[in-house]
Amino acid sequence: MAKEELLRWMGRPSLLGSEEEVPPEVPPPPYFQDLLLDELEGLFLASQDGFGLLSFFRNLPNHKTAVLHRQAVCRELEGKASSLRGFLRSMEEVRGRLGLSQKARHPWQKALYHLQAARAYLAGVGALGRDWSLLPPHSPGLRAYAAHLEAYLQSPGFSNLRREAETVWQDLQGLRYVLHVHEGRLTLRAYQGEGDYGRRIMETFRPFFGPSSPTFPEPGMEEGPILNHIEEWLLDHLALLFPGPFARLQSFFATHQGFLDPVLARLEREVRFFLAYLDFLSPLRAAGLPFTYPEPADTPPFFVEGAFDLVLAAKLVAEGKVPIPNDFRVEREHILVITGPNQGGKTTFARMVGQVHHLFSLGLPVPGRRARLLLPDRILSHFEVRENPEDLRSKLESDLLRLRDILEQATARSLLILNEPLASATLVDARMIGRFLLEKIRDKGSLALVVTFLDELARLPGTRSLVAEVDPSDPSRRTFHIREKPAEGKAYALALAARHGLTYEALKRRLGGGA
Repeated sequence: MAKEELLRWMGRPSLLGSEEEVPPEVPPPPYFQDLLLDELEGLFLASQDGFGLLSFFRNLPNHKTAVLHRQAVCRELEGKASSLRGFLRSMEEVRGRLGLSQKARHPWQKALYHLQAARAYLAGVGALGRDWSLLPPHSPGLRAYAAHLEAYLQSPGFSNLRREAETVWQDLQGLRYVLHVHEGRLTLRAYQGEGDYGRRIMETFRPFFGPSSPTFPEPGMEEGPILNHIEEWLLDHLALLFPGPFARLQSFFATHQGFLDPVLARLEREVRFFLAYLDFLSPLRAAGLPFTYPEPADTPPFFVEGAFDLVLAAKLVAEGKVPIPNDFRVEREHILVITGPNQGGKTTFARMVGQVHHLFSLGLPVPGRRARLLLPDRILSHFEVRENPEDLRSKLESDLLRLRDILEQATARSLLILNEPLASATLVDARMIGRFLLEKIRDKGSLALVVTFLDELARLPGTRSLVAEVDPSDPSRRTFHIREKPAEGKAYALALAARHGLTYEALKRRLGGGA
């Protein structure tokens, strides 16, 4: 990596390959529900609530530099993420202690939780700095963060924070006092060399903790934001008995409210996104499913080998099964037309193609063995939607208006996923509108995948025919393989009806009808 490029990324370190901050809330794109990407984001980001990671999944960078930048980060995290996982655990402790500090009602307890959070933060960033100094990251995104961290750890602000936190902590750890309990009354005074009766009591009762316990419980306050009145009394009187250490604690609390470095906080957020996705893929990879980093390309061929619907795969692997892989390939013809029997995997194939392009645009590994893809400027989809009773337009009119909007937005770099777009039209109208629709897509030069029951659309100029196959020995059994071959015009509806006992003769027998 050239020095000037590294300095550019050091100006604003980012694992996303963008100098612009991703907004904390980005609405899902219109195609999300059609492609089941709303389910996918829920599957792998459910445990990351509160970090605004949905925005990372919904916001596409749409330029090749950012995609390659993210791919480099993701590849490195696949093989070397233990240091960053330790950093995330430290940050979880930091946020947990800060949360307790905010919830606590007693001022000294607020300050003590805040001090614990600062010490966890110092330990976490210090450990990450040491790990990266021994084994520096090599992807541009992580290298930029490593350069920032190195400078931050040597800065006067960090040194002051570490020194003051350690001083206050040692002051508090060094406090020695005597708590005297007699006839329901508490008295507190400085320690003057008396015997530790609490220790003697614990030693006396050690046998009662069992042989499996190597240590015995140490006295201390229970974890939680609420103190009882005795604990509050104790803290207040300790502050009166030792004014110096508690004054330094109060000063630390007031001075270092915003001790979190915003750049490292952004690192935490971005790393969480990548690791959440990679952790989601882990059981799928263990089941033998392949994932790859597509090569960005501006000209055909575009392809994916051995791809599958990621949402379906997650469900099947949880049941001990694996999905049927399929290939996707575009050469001279930019419009793929898929025909074949119902329930043959056509819609799943269309969703797979859309999912792969979305994940590729995010710089994430995609389902498949090998891939070379066009980076789309936008993804546009048309899947069947339920009729809205308040919409006075017909279903066909609504579909045509949606298709018009898609054509108006489409460019030569757009991906169109159309699933039975003319199902609401009569056969004659569907043929006429279908020809017009595909001619417009061809004129635009868009990359398009069209699922349809109209075989003649697969024979139009500029199209490539794909067919959902069935088992030749049992036409009622779907193979879920999508192959490139001429449309054959077979729906195999009779075989499917016979398999489920829904032929005319079978129904007549079941209903007890006559001849």
